[in-house]
Formats: sequence, C-alpha cells, structure tokens
Amino acid sequence: MKSSEKRLISLLLVLAVICGGAILSQRLLKKQRGIERREQALELRQMESTAILAEADLWKQRLGWLEGAQPQMTSENEASKELLEGLLASASALGLTVQKKQLHEPASQPYYREVGVTLTLKGTLASVFRWMHQELSPESFCTVTGLKVVPDNEDTSNVIATVRFSRLYLPEMAEAPPPAK
Repeated sequence: MKSSEKRLISLLLVLAVICGGAILSQRLLKKQRGIERREQALELRQMESTAILAEADLWKQRLGWLEGAQPQMTSENEASKELLEGLLASASALGLTVQKKQLHEPASQPYYREVGVTLTLKGTLASVFRWMHQELSPESFCTVTGLKVVPDNEDTSNVIATVRFSRLYLPEMAEAPPPAK
C-alpha cells in the first residue's frame, strides 16, 4: 500500500469515528432531554402533592362545614316551593316585578341534589344585582346558573333580567328515623 492510500484510509477512519461520535452524542442528548423533562414533571407533581397535603386541614374543615351546613332535601316539591317563595319574597321586598317564573326538574349528582327556578324580573339594574347578591350567600347554597339582562323597551331606566337560580342539597333524601324498639 502506498502512503497516500494509507492516509486516505486513516482519514476515512477518522471521519467514520467523528460521524459515529456525532450520531451517538445526538442520541445521548435526546435521551438526556427526555430524562430532564420527566424529572421536571415529577418535581412539579411533587410540589403539587406537597401543596395539597399542606392544605389537607383546610379541606377537612371545609368538608365539616359543608356536611353541617348544607341543607338536606326532604321532598323535591317542598325544596322547589321553598326556593321559589324565598326568591319571590326577596324580589318583591326590593321592588322588583316578577313577570315569569318556571320551576326546573330536580337533578341528582354524586355529591349534591339540585332544584332550580328561572325568574324573569323587571326593575332597575342596581336592584336586580342587589337582589342576586343578597341571595348568593354561601350559607344559602344558591347559585346563579344562567343570567340574561336586557334593557326594557318601555322604560329605559329599568332592565328585564332572566335569572336561573339553583339550590344545592345533600346528595341523599332524608330518611325516616328507625322505629323505636
């Protein structure tokens, strides 16, 4: 073999080693980035878990309050009637005129039972929102699940609001006490 052939073969071997090293280093860098992403995800999960564990007492207190304060539904009809009468009384106390009322079918979810009513009211914007704010205290377990407010065509100082209220009850109906022995 001539010296030029030996140089070409050595150059070819050096290039092969360099290319192989480059390919191998790219694969290793790709694996390292994947490991770093998994490590970051695990660190994030650990931080979330730590935060959740730190809030455990707060959530236990909230659950205790919920179990003690959330009303229990004895009858779907009574619950709907009570919600409707309470809303009508507070609306009339603030000078709102009820134009339409509609009861909704009670709904059951795993963690609560819900009764609802939709009212269409007429009054000033401030009084409508004052009425809604008054009804939405945490102790009442009421929520507004739908709201539409439009100006009144006849009297521009008033609005017509269609509000859907829902009240949440404990998930099970109250059971009668066991018979005395």
